Order: sequence, then structure tokens, then C-alpha cells
Amino acid sequence: MRGFLVLLILAGLVGAGGWYTRPSHGVHRGVASSLMAEGRVARPEQAPGAWAFDDFFVATHSTMTSDDREVLECWGFFTRFLCTGAPPRADATIAG
Repeated sequence: MRGFLVLLILAGLVGAGGWYTRPSHGVHRGVASSLMAEGRVARPEQAPGAWAFDDFFVATHSTMTSDDREVLECWGFFTRFLCTGAPPRADATIAG
């Protein structure tokens, strides 16, 4: 019984730490801007896009779409990010 109580307390501490350090909406936008500035992900087209942000108490999720395609998706947990997105498009010109 004591082991279960210790495990329950540790899970509560991890959950509280995750809630306290979860990234906010502004941090997600900052990470997206820096990834696009570094050229790691494609910039959205000039057409209006959509930005969705979800908060799951200990983790956060954001998605950027443009022209009905997903440009960037990021998960944030404990001030860390896992982002996936379309790579920048290469020039389509081929010298021949």
C-alpha cells in the first residue's frame, strides 16, 4: 500500500510540473516563427490560413494550415516542443 501511495504522489508531482510548465499560445507562435525563419519548415502561402491551439492541461498542441494543407504541427510538454511540418519547397527549375 505504501508503494502505491508513493507512486500516486510521484504521478501527482509530475502532473503538477507538467501543468505549471506547459507552453502557452505565444510560445507556440514564437517557435513556429523561428522554425520558418531558419528555413526548417515551409512558410504558409499568402492566402489566409488558420491557426489552431489546444490545451490539454499538461500538454499543448498547435496546428497551422494554409490552403487546406497542414503547414506545421507542434506538441509542447514541459517547455519542450516536438514539431513536424512540410519542408521548404525547392526551386523547380532544372538546368538542362
